[in-house]
Amino acid sequence: HAPEKRGVTGSTPVPTTRKIFRTAKYAGNRLTYRDTYGAAATFVGFLTVVSLRGWSGLDQIPSDPGYDALEERIGRAWRIVEFDPYLHADQTMVASLASLLPREIHGFFTTTSSHLIWSCCAVVMVMAFRRHGFGSLVAIIAGLLLVMNPWASQSAIGNYGNIRWPILVAATVVVSLESVARNPHRGWLLATSAIAAISNPLHPLLLLPLAVGFRRSSRTSRSTYLIATTPLVVGLIVNVINSDEVGHATKLRAFWPGAGLFWTSGQLLPSLIALLGIVVGSYTMRASRDRQLLVLLLFILAIAFAGAGYVLGGIADRYFVAPSVLALIGALILVTDAIRGEIAWSRVGAVTLAVLLLVPTIRWFFVSPWLRTGPAWSSQVRSARAGCADGSRLRVELTTSNGETRTVSIPCRDF
Repeated sequence: HAPEKRGVTGSTPVPTTRKIFRTAKYAGNRLTYRDTYGAAATFVGFLTVVSLRGWSGLDQIPSDPGYDALEERIGRAWRIVEFDPYLHADQTMVASLASLLPREIHGFFTTTSSHLIWSCCAVVMVMAFRRHGFGSLVAIIAGLLLVMNPWASQSAIGNYGNIRWPILVAATVVVSLESVARNPHRGWLLATSAIAAISNPLHPLLLLPLAVGFRRSSRTSRSTYLIATTPLVVGLIVNVINSDEVGHATKLRAFWPGAGLFWTSGQLLPSLIALLGIVVGSYTMRASRDRQLLVLLLFILAIAFAGAGYVLGGIADRYFVAPSVLALIGALILVTDAIRGEIAWSRVGAVTLAVLLLVPTIRWFFVSPWLRTGPAWSSQVRSARAGCADGSRLRVELTTSNGETRTVSIPCRDF
């Protein structure tokens, strides 16, 4: 590195190498009003990206989880916490709110709610990275890795039943960052752990970074980690007691003929990137010990989520999201560290990472036909209402997003 230039007082260092990757000057401090305005602008940008990806599926009810969760809450909305097949309150919260609204806007509301949650999770990641000393560019790219994740296009973007995956990614990033910090923020840790516990069955894996933080912390800070583990342990106990079997009953354990690049890359690539990152980082990373540990945690958690997803659900696209985002964020930090350190392979690594990001993102940017093939939900409801009014129907079945799966038969009196 070139020596740091100092001002007249000699108190404010100004890095001269790779300015776009410089450490945030307020590392470890509270976020300022300027950061809050920046977060709002970033949120708008993320929401724009997510909305563009899911625009063609905006007025749809996803075929999985379907419409039952909304239908059964009409007239009794506030059934939020569910235990079947595991503890969760994420999709049920959206369904409860939607059930309070007119039936014809249920598709629009659930899809928009999903877009908002994806965008919020990306902003949380940006703010967390900025709080821990990462530059704006790295933090924003990390958020984009979530909202532009190519493997989310199949069934996750706009699907209120899969909002648990961006929530898990954001919680993992926050918990990992706080666990390697010198002064972890108790509120951030507790909030993200609690939200993860009531939304995603893979939340117990967050105990790993918390255990690392506990091991490295002083005696005065250990209570912070113990408090943060409480919701995760409670959630784990509830799921173990409640569950009769592990994961879904029907699982695809092997690739089928003609599975294609989407499925093979989604299942294998995150773990391969993580394994390669662990090897390369152990030899070349020159960042602080805390940052090295962060990268290692992200890579290990990417592998752990991929493995746990395969055990619970086999080869399923929803389980690709968390491992791929975490592995790519780890690779991003590793490459930017190499650029700052002017390591020989840094340019090749940056180009390789860009290709790994851009090619699948462009190929699978928009949501798949599975999320957008059905007739517009609002049009179906209006048509059903008209048919019920003229007496030509007594019950109605509506079509969900894949164009084939239909809802349960709904009595005309409910329209």
